[in-house]
Order: sequence, then structure tokens, then C-alpha cells
Amino acid sequence: MMDQIKENASVNGVEVKSGQIKLSSTPQYVTIGAHYKCNSNCVFCLGGEFPDFSLELYKAFFEKKLEGVLNKADHIGFCGFGEILLLPEIMQFLDRINTTLYDSKKVFTTNGIALKPALCDKLSEGNYSILISLHAAEGNLHKFMTGSGHFDLIIKQIKYLKETKEKKNKNLHINLIFLLTTLNLHNLPDFVRLAQEIGADRVTCNYLTVFEPEQLKMSLFFKQDEANKVFCEAQDVADKLQMTLILPPVFGKKSTPVGKPACYDPWNFFYVETQGSVNPCCFAGNHIGYLDKEDFGSIWNGPGYTSLREGLVTGDIHTWCKHCYRYNPDNVNDIRSHITFRPETREKLLRYVQEINASDKR
Repeated sequence: MMDQIKENASVNGVEVKSGQIKLSSTPQYVTIGAHYKCNSNCVFCLGGEFPDFSLELYKAFFEKKLEGVLNKADHIGFCGFGEILLLPEIMQFLDRINTTLYDSKKVFTTNGIALKPALCDKLSEGNYSILISLHAAEGNLHKFMTGSGHFDLIIKQIKYLKETKEKKNKNLHINLIFLLTTLNLHNLPDFVRLAQEIGADRVTCNYLTVFEPEQLKMSLFFKQDEANKVFCEAQDVADKLQMTLILPPVFGKKSTPVGKPACYDPWNFFYVETQGSVNPCCFAGNHIGYLDKEDFGSIWNGPGYTSLREGLVTGDIHTWCKHCYRYNPDNVNDIRSHITFRPETREKLLRYVQEINASDKR
């Protein structure tokens, strides 16, 4: 299978460079929105009801609908709402994808509570990247951010995962996630220190996406100078500790145009949820297709994906991409890049921001 993955990646790279609109390659990164029940109550969560993922659903739907796609993907993510590692048949599921998708990097997101020793041992049997949503370097702040009182347990289990990696499988990758808000910003340098102490491979930071008016006060868009200052401090800490730190674009800085799209998601990313709806990236405002009603090819080279690619190639940017900082890092300086791209919610939030600004000027 590795040969298929490498060949597909090579063809995909050529098609990206040449600005191909219709592709013969398939996505290098496929993410399945593997929704399952959650055992946290995060302050930034958008909430909602979603159908549960299951091993049977994976075999009956995803494997069949994505036949010839999954086995050529370099990365396959299992990232939905809730906690996929709480799945009752998680061990059997891991056994299946270890066998059928052995060479692909399999990416799981988790809050860390479910990382019991037996599960860590199972993860050491395959090629995995574990993204642990921690968001804080100490227990009280972690509890405030996530509604979970399990900080010490999670840290203990991450240390065990690190030990398991060292003993059994150095390909296991541990990535700690820090969602940047006004509530935890100043904890970031200590978070980098903690990551190095417990043996993580990387810290990845993302800005909060606002879904509700009350979340606006948590957005760093309104604390730009403070954010930039803390980013610099955290980067200095990371450099000294030789810890990989991934930060989003800083505020105020103007990027140098590179003459090509900064975002390649329409060429190499495919996200399909448990209910069958498809998104071309993690920020898209609308679904681009429905895998339960269409085949993969009709979506991948259909009007939705091709219009996104064409817009990025020609400069006539699609409305979904126009204000996204993944397309243009300078967009980080625009409030529109920090608000959900879901049309109705976005319109209401932008109207709310305009009303606040008008009120402040009076």
C-alpha cells in the first residue's frame, strides 16, 4: 500500500503545482467525522446533536464509499464531535484499520481521558498521530476550559503513552492542542514547557472560531498586541527547549505574496461526516456534497471542489475562501476570519459586531 500512497502523493503534488482543476489523484488527507459521545463540557464547544460513529458504519459505509481512496491517503483522520476513543468497540476498530490501512498515518483527536494503558498499548501497534486537546498547563484552568477534573490523570496517561512510544513504536506521534482564547493565552509558555516535560512531539495552536455572540469576548482578535507578545514568548521557550510549536499567523504582519495559493485543501483534503455530508476544509461554511447520495468522484471533481480550485488558481477567490487566513495570512487582521463561515450564523454575528462598533462610537 505504501507504493500507492507515494504514487498518489507524487501525482497530487504535480497537479497542485500545475494548478489542475480536475484531478486524477485522490486526497492525501481524508478525515472522517467520527462523532461519538463526549465526556467534557468545553467553554468554546458549539454543541449540537450528531449521529454516533461505529465499527459497523465504518465497514458498511466509509470503506465502501471510499474504496480506492482511503488506501492511497497519506493521512486518515478520525476527528468528529465528542470522544471517538470512548467507542465500545474501539479495540476492534483499531485492529481493523491497523490491518487495512497499515501504512497510512492514522490521526485521532481526544481530550486524553480515554487514554488508558491498554489503549495506549494498542495504539503502539500501528502508525498513529494522537492529537490531545489539553488547552492548559495546570489543573484549575484546564477544568475551567474543559469542564473536566481529570487533568492529573490525563498528564499521567500522556506520560505512559510517551513511555510506550519509546519502548514499542517511535512512529507514534504525540501532539498537544492549545485553542487560543483570552482565557488561557498567558498560559501558553507554560504549556510549551509542560509539553516538553511530558514528552510530547509538538504543540499546535489555533485561534478560536466564534459560533456564538458570547464567545466574541474569548477571541484574541480583540487582544492582538497581547497575543503577539505571548506568541513571541512561547516561541522563545520552544526554541530553547527544542520543542516544535505551531502558531497561527500573528496579528498586524503583512505577508509577502508568493504568486500561488497558500491553501491546498481543495487539492488534497476531504472531510466526510458520520451523516455523509462532505466539507473541503475545516472552515467551510456549507457542505460541498453528500457521500450518502453521491459517489466520491462526482464530489471530488464536481462543481464545488473545482470552483474552489479555480478561484485559488485565477485569483477570483471563492466566497468561502476570501476572508480565510488559511488562504491569505493577512486575513487574520479581519474579524471575518475569526467567525464561523456558516452563512446564517455568520451573518448574525457580523451584524452583532457592527452594532457593538456603532454603539462604541456613539
